[in-house]
Formats: sequence, C-alpha cells, structure tokens
Amino acid sequence: MIKIERVLIPVDGSDSSKNAAKYAAHLVNARNPKLYLLNVWEPVNMTIGGEMAEKLREKEQAKAMALLEEYKKLLEPCGLEVELIERSGRPDYVILNVQDELDCDFIVIGSRGLSVLENVIMGSVVTRVLEGATCPVLVTRNLRMKYLQDACGI
Repeated sequence: MIKIERVLIPVDGSDSSKNAAKYAAHLVNARNPKLYLLNVWEPVNMTIGGEMAEKLREKEQAKAMALLEEYKKLLEPCGLEVELIERSGRPDYVILNVQDELDCDFIVIGSRGLSVLENVIMGSVVTRVLEGATCPVLVTRNLRMKYLQDACGI
C-alpha cells in the first residue's frame, strides 16, 4: 500500500486552489496524513531597503497567514492535522524546496489553466512543479461539483 503521511497543498486564494485543497482533504482523509498548506508571496524588491522593506515584508507575511487561516478553517470539518507555511520567493522553487524539506509524499495543486500563449510567455508554476517534484503530483482543474460535494462535510 502506498504510504501518504505528508501532503503539500500550495494555495494562492484562487477558486482552483480552494477546490484543490478541498479535494485533497477528501481524497486522503481515510489515510489521516498531515496537510501542509503553503502560500508563496512575492519577495520585497531589493531596491527597497531599511524600515520600509521590513514593513512591506511584515505586511506580505500577514496577508499570507490570513489567507492560510482561511484555508485551514475551510478544511476543519475533515479533522486532519494542518500546518500553515508562508514563504517568499518564486512559487515553483519554493514549492519544490518545501516538498523536499518536509519529505512530502504527495502534492495536490490547482491549475487555473493558462492559455498556450500565457504559458509560453509567463511559464506555468504547475508545469515546473510537475517537472521537478520527487513525489507524485495531482493537478486539479475545473473540478465538477460532484467531486467536491460531501468532501469531509465541506
């Protein structure tokens, strides 16, 4: 049997990441793993320094934690252990570093579905996570309601 003890769920506040979090909790609930909710925020520009930079960092960290608390509350009915992690940096790098650091067994990530042109110009965090992850990755996109109904009473 496949052992799933630690599940990483990167979230960004979008509907697709909320649905991915719900689906992940429902999918792995019987295995009772620890869930890690991760939010990655944009680093403060290096040209800003001193007290202003520190205030901006604190503001971004507070926003990230508020978002993560919202997700944690959303998943409370599942009764799973949830840890909140906020970091700054490039999202794909941070996700892969956290997956490695925590030795996660599974990543569940929502995709908003960029167009081909947007993907070529900006790249896709999901694509880069798929290419670099050293554990299985489940990508959810446009989940139908039937997959979210009765998900841990959510």
